[in-house]
Amino acid sequence: MNAPVTPLVESRDVSVHFSRWVGSRRRTVYALDDFSIAVAPGETVGLVGESGCGKSTAGRALLGAVKPTKGQVFFEGKDVTDLNRRNWRAMRKQVQMIFQDPYSALN
Repeated sequence: MNAPVTPLVESRDVSVHFSRWVGSRRRTVYALDDFSIAVAPGETVGLVGESGCGKSTAGRALLGAVKPTKGQVFFEGKDVTDLNRRNWRAMRKQVQMIFQDPYSALN
């Protein structure tokens, strides 16, 4: 029997909401709701979906570029959801997001 593998990166029920002013009213944009994923070391993952469905927001939340409204993000088993700026900077040296040209991605 194989021992359980600690995911390299994991999110649990991550949501990202933004507040925006529309005219004179404040509106909430629900960019991502309850996103969970676990990626094992050596595993490759591609997020595919319609424009505006939250793919980039999910990546940014995993990398700490946006702070989740709710949920947790783990890197190598450590909760990194509330890291301070200096620790995020150190962690970002180990991770990156790759944007792909949508016209050649599925060629």
